[in-house]
Amino acid sequence: MEQREDVQQESLLRRIGPGLITAAVVIGPGSIVASSSAGAEGEYRLVWVLLLGFLFMATFTAMGARLACAIPGTPLQYVASRWGRPLAAITGLSAFLVTAGFQFGNNIGASVSLAGITPIPAWTWALFFTALALVFLLRARHVYKMLEQVMIALVFVMLGAFVANLIWTGVNIPGLLAGVIPRPVPDAEPAWGALPRIFTDTEATTARAMLATTFSAVAAFYMAYLGHEKGWTAANAKRAIGDSWIGISFLAIIALIILISAAEALFGLDRDFTNVGELAEQLRAVLGDWATLIFSLGLAAASFSSFIANALIGGALMADGLGQYKGIGSKAVKAWTAGVMLVGCLVAILTMSLGFGSTPSLLIAQAATLIAAPLCAILLYILTCSRSVMGELRNPWPVIAIGAVGLIVVGTLNAQTVIRWLT
Repeated sequence: MEQREDVQQESLLRRIGPGLITAAVVIGPGSIVASSSAGAEGEYRLVWVLLLGFLFMATFTAMGARLACAIPGTPLQYVASRWGRPLAAITGLSAFLVTAGFQFGNNIGASVSLAGITPIPAWTWALFFTALALVFLLRARHVYKMLEQVMIALVFVMLGAFVANLIWTGVNIPGLLAGVIPRPVPDAEPAWGALPRIFTDTEATTARAMLATTFSAVAAFYMAYLGHEKGWTAANAKRAIGDSWIGISFLAIIALIILISAAEALFGLDRDFTNVGELAEQLRAVLGDWATLIFSLGLAAASFSSFIANALIGGALMADGLGQYKGIGSKAVKAWTAGVMLVGCLVAILTMSLGFGSTPSLLIAQAATLIAAPLCAILLYILTCSRSVMGELRNPWPVIAIGAVGLIVVGTLNAQTVIRWLT
């Protein structure tokens, strides 16, 4: 086990490290495309969906912080001792498959962002980033401390790059404020009976994507591991929970900036994009080369931050599910994390150089998400609502209520995924 942080002597920036790491996991190519699509298609109409997704994510992230403070071990160690090793193993394996399946997207995001501003082929960047991440992983003596430092730096690179883009585009303050409240679609038929329709068909698809990429139950579950590495205990629980909210708020700030930039630059132009490469080209056509260069820098930072932390989630939960976890820097965690990175790199290279590999990888990730997301959300909710587990740190009633709605959202998103597969 790595030596834990001295939580009493840290600066605010270091204190919010676990929340920033969690935000960095969630801000990746998928969330950037979803937020940009929301702005390009509906201008500011879907701001409230982004804020709702953030509320669920922050609530469950704070649950992870509570759990880290309340139990001496890790969540899956507790699950294995209370409900049996098979449940812990299924949770760990499904989380591993989710992160392995989506890792190629982080490879492609980082590669495309740099291939657009350099003459180097995109697939070579996947090799470079994977090698760099493996060196980081295998050479680091204190993985958590280095992870925290790298993620803090990358989050602020993202923030700086996307704020710079915002200076190019500007912002419509009245429109932004109006978007905080759901509004009926003008001249649309009622949705059910006399209820007004608040989404067009396109907006409904985008809203689902925003919720799915903003509210990650697996990342929230991993927050308990980050808090454990940080050394959080019941004695500093109140500050730890507050710090988790501050850290994860960077997710909402960055996603909102991306949405605003797309609303100002792309709304009304009828330009379609389904991936970060197409998005970058659309921005280049509207804003020019310099703005695209800065956007690509932010995209590269977002992709690489997810690249490292996403793989660590899969490696840590897989190791813990099998009873092999001895800290974030243990050999088992490093081995499983390296596996996630190598799978993601291979699929990305096949996709970028030969044009195949992405569909099977996405299907595996989506299928595993149907198991991992509800399992992590339900386990986190049940554990943190239990007085026998949490004692005085048990979720207060407002958190219980918001968490229950969050579970419904996870279930609804999973049901819609199944329906899309069957139709």
